[in-house]
Amino acid sequence: MKRTLEALVGALALSMAGCAANPSTLTTVVSSSAPAADGKYDSVDDLINPENILSLKKTSYMVISESKYKDSEGKELTLHSLGTSVIYADIGEKTYLATADHLVQNEDVLFSLFKGKLEKVSEQFYLLEDDEVDMLHEALRELEQSKSKDAFFIEDSLGNRREPANYIVHTSSEIESILSVLKPKKIAVVAQNETKDLAVISVPRLSHPQLPYSIGNADELQPQNLVFVIGYPRGLVENITRGFVTSEHDSKLARPDDRTRFIFDASISPGNSGGGIFAVRDGKLELVGITSAMYLGANDLYIGVKINGISEVFKGNSIQCDKGWKCNLSAPYKMNL
Repeated sequence: MKRTLEALVGALALSMAGCAANPSTLTTVVSSSAPAADGKYDSVDDLINPENILSLKKTSYMVISESKYKDSEGKELTLHSLGTSVIYADIGEKTYLATADHLVQNEDVLFSLFKGKLEKVSEQFYLLEDDEVDMLHEALRELEQSKSKDAFFIEDSLGNRREPANYIVHTSSEIESILSVLKPKKIAVVAQNETKDLAVISVPRLSHPQLPYSIGNADELQPQNLVFVIGYPRGLVENITRGFVTSEHDSKLARPDDRTRFIFDASISPGNSGGGIFAVRDGKLELVGITSAMYLGANDLYIGVKINGISEVFKGNSIQCDKGWKCNLSAPYKMNL
């Protein structure tokens, strides 16, 4: 007899017994040849505590976008896409996270090979913690998946197909059912900047360890500075990759505001979007960027948006919303958190 979805997810939750790691003592020996602190971002990882790198996973979360569309006949279709977010600050009873704007702003119009033109009706965003991601993966693996996979395209203002929407997950009906059982935290979109592809989101305060990083200044990055990038590539697994800054700014051929972004070569895939990019200054991790996109057809040309875009509007316990930012304002140009 086929198990119900509730029973399946419930069984998975019961099977996920917590395991405590044996405490260990880490002794760091710094030789006389270790690089001296110079206040610049590092290009080697000699002084990094490896436990801090691993603990980045405890401060990054999967983001699921759930959007509902209607076709020309009025029939409703639910679509999902996956991404990543990283903790920026805890204030009061809420945790504020940084992510990519395109994760929390779905296309108003899509084109489906099977259903034609689709118009957005509503959207909701969820944040999944580690145990919820595990249950989602377990349930999707065991449930029967659709055999016919539609293809979706983004339309421009003239109704022409612009590019394939490869970020859409093709098991949306299953995900919608699983989310209704898991009941993950709903995300509030606090502030967003479409041009910079940055967004600030919030959820009820998360229980997490002390942040192993501080907020950095990406304007001080230089080529060959070391970076660690975390995210959920293809929604498969929370993954950390290591690489280097290859350009401290983007190409003027691509955009006029080329200095709001930088290029790195740590491997990413769809699903990494919105995840944190961390540089190292004198052995300490700093959040310097958010994963945004990649140049198609080119190797190792991955785009990070500088965290400075958020830092310039996130002031203490408030957001001063200007310079292209759209905010849920409690007062003109300033939102108290």
